[in-house]
Parts: sequence; structure tokens; C-alpha cells
Amino acid sequence: MADDLPRLADLPIPDDVKPGRGWSPFMLEMAAHIRPKHVLMLVDRFGGQDVYVPIAPEKSPFTDVLPPETVATLARVYGREKLEIPTGREALARARRAPVIAAVRAGKLNKNDAARMIGSNRRYVAHLANQTNEADDAPIFVPKRPVDTRQLEMFPEPSDPPAPVHPE
Repeated sequence: MADDLPRLADLPIPDDVKPGRGWSPFMLEMAAHIRPKHVLMLVDRFGGQDVYVPIAPEKSPFTDVLPPETVATLARVYGREKLEIPTGREALARARRAPVIAAVRAGKLNKNDAARMIGSNRRYVAHLANQTNEADDAPIFVPKRPVDTRQLEMFPEPSDPPAPVHPE
């Protein structure tokens, strides 16, 4: 049952992520020019590497990771520079686990499953959900578990709702 849960590295980066703890000064500088989600996408793909940014956006190594308008912005701002892309492990982990913690707070996901997903223990998930303000404004993420089509449904949904009972 636990094998069907996504791991932290497989969780999506939320669209509305905000810079915060774990963001390097360079990541913050880049976030002033492009969306914070796009900064984290770069960090996820190129973290720890020196990457040359050509002036021509179509020759950029970022074209397979970012939308064309973001690649054009990076070419305009950082063209002809070699960027040292930070690893940003803490920022990526916090961004990816925020929707999971929000789901625990909302009661949509239990702490054991959340702990397996983010690679932590239940006590730490309880601490994040109950004693911190991490993920206060994050969207809720609940993993979709695959349904085994070979398994019979124990409690099938009725095809027609039962008729209402009226007391006399």
C-alpha cells in the first residue's frame, strides 16, 4: 500500500510557491525576474552546475525546462554569462512538501502516508502540521492511488439513490 505513494522528488512544485527559507541570494535575484516556480524548476534540473546562458533564447539549455517567454527573459538578463545554479535542496523540499502538509492539516491525508511521501517520520510531520506555519497558504495535494481492476468492489455504489422515507 505504501509503494503506491509518490516520493518527495516526484511531487510537483506548486504554481504559487513563494521565496522563503532555503533560498540563496542568487535564487532570490532570479525570482525578481522570473516566477519563483521557474527558479525552482531550474534548480531542480541544473542545481550544482555551471550553465552558460546564450543571448539567443532558442540556443538556451533551459528551453526544455521553462516556457519560451521565461527563457527569453533569462537570455535578456543573464545572456553571455555562466551561471552557478545553486542546489537549493531545502527550498525544493519545502516547496514540494507544503501541499502534503496542507493536506494533513485539512484532514485529507494521514500523517503516516505524509511521512512516507516526504521521507520523514510521523512525529516530524505532526510537528510541521501542528506547530509551524509552514504550508499555511499552500494548495492541498492528495495522491491518487491506483485502483486494482482485478479487485471486486466491497461496497458498490447504488445505481439509483434510495427513495426518501417520509414519516407519517
